[in-house]
Amino acid sequence: MTDLIKDRFSLVSDDSRKIVHVVSCITVCTLPFTLENIGIYWICILFIIITSFTKYIGMFRSMHSVKRITFGVEAYPVGVLIAAYCFLPLEKTAFIYGILIGGFSDTMAEIVGRKYRFGELNIFGQKKSIGGSTSFFITTIIITYSICLFLGIDMKFTSILIIALFLTVAELVQTFGLDNVTIPALAGMAFTYFI
Repeated sequence: MTDLIKDRFSLVSDDSRKIVHVVSCITVCTLPFTLENIGIYWICILFIIITSFTKYIGMFRSMHSVKRITFGVEAYPVGVLIAAYCFLPLEKTAFIYGILIGGFSDTMAEIVGRKYRFGELNIFGQKKSIGGSTSFFITTIIITYSICLFLGIDMKFTSILIIALFLTVAELVQTFGLDNVTIPALAGMAFTYFI
């Protein structure tokens, strides 16, 4: 499906990957309400196998044909599995929060970083940018504040800033898409620590 969208709208692979990332993020946020943990684990394992196999055989160009070395597509279901193991079934909010940060903050960092290229850095041979990290930071603040507001959680703004800074640094230093493994669990842990 994403290959059709990519071709129809002449999207670059990075854009179609981010569409898949956001759509899968939203979908994953519904899983704690529809499946038990074992079902989530099996879906994650299945997606690890599928994404690894399709990358190996060159299928799904929209997800796998990027110019940099990345394991983000394969790493994402691992991150979901780890977050599910850490937080479900008891801490649905922490799980959803981690997935939202991994989905939206990471997407905004990549889009802004690629478009504006402000303050480019070379981290372990991969390009990162101050602009992308700033976008990650701001998006994380917005998500954290919105969840607190929506759920009536009284979190100090300094705590929100600390969470956003911690997660931004964690995302900045992780390369090759490996932040998809750690950010959902780290975000959920940071969120539960401050509530």
